[in-house]
Amino acid sequence: MKKILFMALAIVLGLVSCVKDDKYPGLTITDVKYAPTAVSYFNDVTVTAKITSFTAVTAELVYNTGGEDVTVAMANVENIYSAVIPAQPNDTKVSFYVRAENENMTNTSTPMEYTVGAVQIDYSKLRLNELNGNDKFIEIYNAGTEEINLNGVSIQKDAETNWTGDATITIAANGFVVLYSEDVVADHPEVPENHIFRGGLSAKKNVRVQLFTPAGESIDDFNLVNIDMNDPSMIPAPASYSRNADGEWYYADATPGAVNVDGTTPLLGLENDGPTPPSEPDYTNLVLNELNGDTKFIEFYNAGDIDLSVEGMYLVKDDGTEPTWTGAAGTVVPAHGYLLLYSEDVVLPGEAQEGYPEELVFHSGLSAKKTLKYALYMPDGSERDVFTRGETGEWGQTISNVAPQSYARIPDGGDWKLAEPTPNEANPDNGEEIPQV
Repeated sequence: MKKILFMALAIVLGLVSCVKDDKYPGLTITDVKYAPTAVSYFNDVTVTAKITSFTAVTAELVYNTGGEDVTVAMANVENIYSAVIPAQPNDTKVSFYVRAENENMTNTSTPMEYTVGAVQIDYSKLRLNELNGNDKFIEIYNAGTEEINLNGVSIQKDAETNWTGDATITIAANGFVVLYSEDVVADHPEVPENHIFRGGLSAKKNVRVQLFTPAGESIDDFNLVNIDMNDPSMIPAPASYSRNADGEWYYADATPGAVNVDGTTPLLGLENDGPTPPSEPDYTNLVLNELNGDTKFIEFYNAGDIDLSVEGMYLVKDDGTEPTWTGAAGTVVPAHGYLLLYSEDVVLPGEAQEGYPEELVFHSGLSAKKTLKYALYMPDGSERDVFTRGETGEWGQTISNVAPQSYARIPDGGDWKLAEPTPNEANPDNGEEIPQV
């Protein structure tokens, strides 16, 4: 009889185990991103996603530009799937998602969107500021000087997306947005539905909370990997995990929606001894990268890991007294990306650049056969970078014609050479010496 009961119990446990496994069907879509994140009308946009499956899988990118859905097969390289959305006109709103299918099931990613030519937002100013596992809230802080719309900004808890902002949510400069768990909505009837995140938030377990841009790029990462490093009296946490003014995480009294109180007991057990505060902009990463006197464009390149605003920066040609271009508010060179300016000489009816955004047009020419100087300045008047061609310093003198080639840094950000044009793309791996006469 005991043997029969034991066998029955084993069968029941096996069934329970099978039911539990149903939560893990073996087909996941993660790390969906698109590039470039600053999309202009001439940009093809590459969408990538990590897809894992226990069996053979096919994947498709589904996008919409205001009409019928378009489906594109995705190529696979070591479980990173990719496909391209072709360039679209300015002001086009593009929405997309990734769909994957194996022999057992179909899965889709959370929809994402971008607007072509839209003013770019500096999401690097956002940060996770306070996490509370007792009252179960997450506070986001805007350290910048401009209001930020949180449409498409998302949060993952333990690698699963549990909240995505919509277009109605904005966070003021030096302001806060507080999100509450669905577990405690009964205690906070005043909280709007779009300020509620799925799942709970523990004060006594390891936890990872990540903040992402609408393009799927990481902004901030709180990763508590060893809570047991803390004094046992601090488990569960008696208060919030809170960022002090120095950017490090401490235990502190809860202040949802208000300035944090500086704690005195540091939070231990964070990956790398706590997350590094978002980097300050390093403008030594911003350079003039390519100039072309044939199609008359100037390209900037940002070698850094965070987007750089060029608001107030300006170009001066040939030691002139007036700028030929000044950066407008919201104009950004994306991290490891490019910004392309065209001369007013080619932004004309019938020209290829007709309709190019006014804030990306410089008001002078650019010659492939004359001595030349172009200098880029910071808003305070300090020189950031300069290109010169010609040894006399007497600018505008006719010399050899190098058209259609570009003056280009080889590789991006490197030494100046003569090379094939690559507007808004990586410069070639090699080039020739630039003739000075």
